[in-house]
Amino acid sequence: MDHEFVVRKQVQNRHIHREVDTARQRDLFRSVLGGACVLVAVLFAAWQHHDARRLGREGVTLRTTYADLQESRRHLNVEKAHLVAPARIDAIATRQLKMKPPTRETSAVLERVTVSPPPSRAVVAQR
Repeated sequence: MDHEFVVRKQVQNRHIHREVDTARQRDLFRSVLGGACVLVAVLFAAWQHHDARRLGREGVTLRTTYADLQESRRHLNVEKAHLVAPARIDAIATRQLKMKPPTRETSAVLERVTVSPPPSRAVVAQR
């Protein structure tokens, strides 16, 4: 068996210097900058969409809360009207507190006295 081996001579690449292709670098920079702009636009649109959906959900929640509060307010107004009814207050006073309606003998009429303003200086006598 006769095998022949070919031994290649290795090339020393240490001394070879590559030049920077400025046109290619410029194209790469423009592509990266364009991609970054597109990415920023997509992220901004996604953020706006997310915010719109979140605000929509909050709006629904606020509308249901408002409706519940309106219903509660209506119930409280009805309860207040019931509690301040003069007939109810009279019934509680006479039955539970054993009060009696006032008579002429047990009541006194108070009149408000109006204070007259002091007289002017021309009327007051001086010494």
